[in-house]
Amino acid sequence: MSATNAARLGYLALYGAVGASFPYFSVFYGSRGFGVETIGLLTSLAAVAGLVAAPLWGSAADRFSGSRGLLPAAAIVAALGAGALAVVREPLLVAGAVAIMSLAFSGLGPTLDARALETVRNDRNRYGGLRAWGSASFIVVVWLTGAVIERFGAASMFVVYVAMLLGFAIAAVRLRGEVTEIRLPRLAGIGRVLRHPVLARFLVAILLVWCASMGINWYFSVHLLEIGASGELVGASWAIGALVEVPIMAAFPWLATRVGTERLLIMGAGAFVLRALAIALVTDPVLVAGTMVLHGIGFGLMLVGGVTYVARHAPPAAAATAQGILSATVFSLALIIGPGAGALVAGAWGVGAMFLTSAVAGIVAIGLLWFAVARPSAVRRSVAHGRT
Repeated sequence: MSATNAARLGYLALYGAVGASFPYFSVFYGSRGFGVETIGLLTSLAAVAGLVAAPLWGSAADRFSGSRGLLPAAAIVAALGAGALAVVREPLLVAGAVAIMSLAFSGLGPTLDARALETVRNDRNRYGGLRAWGSASFIVVVWLTGAVIERFGAASMFVVYVAMLLGFAIAAVRLRGEVTEIRLPRLAGIGRVLRHPVLARFLVAILLVWCASMGINWYFSVHLLEIGASGELVGASWAIGALVEVPIMAAFPWLATRVGTERLLIMGAGAFVLRALAIALVTDPVLVAGTMVLHGIGFGLMLVGGVTYVARHAPPAAAATAQGILSATVFSLALIIGPGAGALVAGAWGVGAMFLTSAVAGIVAIGLLWFAVARPSAVRRSVAHGRT
């Protein structure tokens, strides 16, 4: 099996695991008798674990780039943590299982991204075509897991989740990184990425973009129910977003060659802003659910564009570390800040004001993003080096 096919299978398995878990963790915690506050604490614990661990996994992946065992080992540890979570009931044991699972799982995505980018070598825009397999898998597995839970109970989600992680471990054996002569001192790559002027500006801008989006997503389903949507419409809206992601990611190489990665990032952030404004101003449940089309566009462009942009600017011997820091920024730090800030605004002025605030934050983020990646001089330098 070629490394490219291994990357495809890796994305199928990894985001199948996400589809089997992320939408259903709160359902599982509720089935164990935990209240809203405890569920929030467990969600925050997972996010903090990812914030800490993702850059460390990236640093390890760069330091031991020739190893075939790092990704499979992380997947197996995550599976063991998930297995423990399925059976323990004491709150402290549950928290321990969540921590172990999250610490291991947080390294899988960014390290897989770094390895997948190595398979496409200089044509990094092709990454989107590989990543689209993950979104397609998410759509299928999230539906399959829902059916399994309906028949066998919430804990049965872990059967699908663990199976996907073990499948990922098998596929990842083929994803050995490129061995370079440069070997950074332990954890030095993290400092190099954070001090890199181009990446530092980009990470600040991308954090604000995703904070605004996470704040919207955290309250989106609740808002739909409040304005009269059925449970079926809520579920369908999330499926719409994932369905839109797939063609956007698959078309990213074609789009990037014609528009440029930097401009696609700006367009993705703009889609998030339009979605926030539409949710705040529209009251019809069907139309609000339809805003997930904008989410799918924004998510596909921002995710693939962000990974591609970071890969192009990562310091030597720090490719996986840079992806780990990006993952920690997007999926952990933004998940902590966005919903938290949204809760403060919603509590003081209502959910509608929170959506408008997210739109304003998104507009500010577009300005920061333009300053970071799409200034005319930056675009000209990118074109001159064949990077758009």
